Amino acid sequence: MGARVTPRVPSVVVGVGDGLLRTRVLDRAVAEARRRDRTVRVVHADAPAGSEAPSYGDAGERAESYLSRTAPDVEVRRTCATGDPASAIAAACRASSLLVVGDRHRRLGSAAGRTTEELIAIAPCPVLVLGEDRAPSAVPVPPRAVVVVGLDEGPGAAVVLDRALRIAEMSAEPVEVVHAVDEVTYDAGRVARRRDADLDDEETDARARIEGLVSASEYRFPDVATSVVVAEDRPARLLVERALGADLLVVAHRCHDAEDLVGLGSTTRSLLLAAPCPVLVLGPLAGAWADGPRTGAGVVR
Repeated sequence: MGARVTPRVPSVVVGVGDGLLRTRVLDRAVAEARRRDRTVRVVHADAPAGSEAPSYGDAGERAESYLSRTAPDVEVRRTCATGDPASAIAAACRASSLLVVGDRHRRLGSAAGRTTEELIAIAPCPVLVLGEDRAPSAVPVPPRAVVVVGLDEGPGAAVVLDRALRIAEMSAEPVEVVHAVDEVTYDAGRVARRRDADLDDEETDARARIEGLVSASEYRFPDVATSVVVAEDRPARLLVERALGADLLVVAHRCHDAEDLVGLGSTTRSLLLAAPCPVLVLGPLAGAWADGPRTGAGVVR
């Protein structure tokens, strides 16, 4: 059994569950570790004593063995714990870590689909979610070597953009910045559709503000090409459309706990269910660490 040791920083942390070995998730963790020159830490949380859930105590060992065979150049460490999976995995992370998890797109909010939501709420680092068990698209989508980032105009938007630009710099890919102008307004509990003239003005103003944000970051990432997409649409719908064929979608969530993540109208919730590519989510504890004091961030409502 792996030792309960303090994680070496920095590291790419990958959570493994009981049952089938998710090799696609492990392979992605290795790829991210190589890109960042980091170690990989495999974390397996066994069911607590007295739990009715079946226990497969060798899950972490099997994952470690697989990585040792397929990635001998990457240092792999293993941590085993007993108890709540989300708490155990988050405890192995630090602010400079990257957490990689697989999500089988079960209904968010159900007992079976809680771990991903809880990790986004409590992990001190970004969470890279790889969707699994998704049927292929009926219409072939050509791949696009691009990192898509969804931005609102919240106080932490610059942090989210910075994260996307850093990732794109490592992978030598361009960044597409996406901002949605909602076609409806919410005022005093009333919902009303904007007038066409108001929408045109809002799109123009929003584009100018987003392009200003991008311009302010260009000097730090001179080798990363950027483009801006501003359109009238619901944020989740627009981001799913723009993420087709993309390598990665970067968003953030201002949730305070897992309940906020599964609440009605959550953009992040919709993206985790429907995004056609891996999604990197900056939760409330991960969104601002690189910029000092904690702020709200990103693309959510």
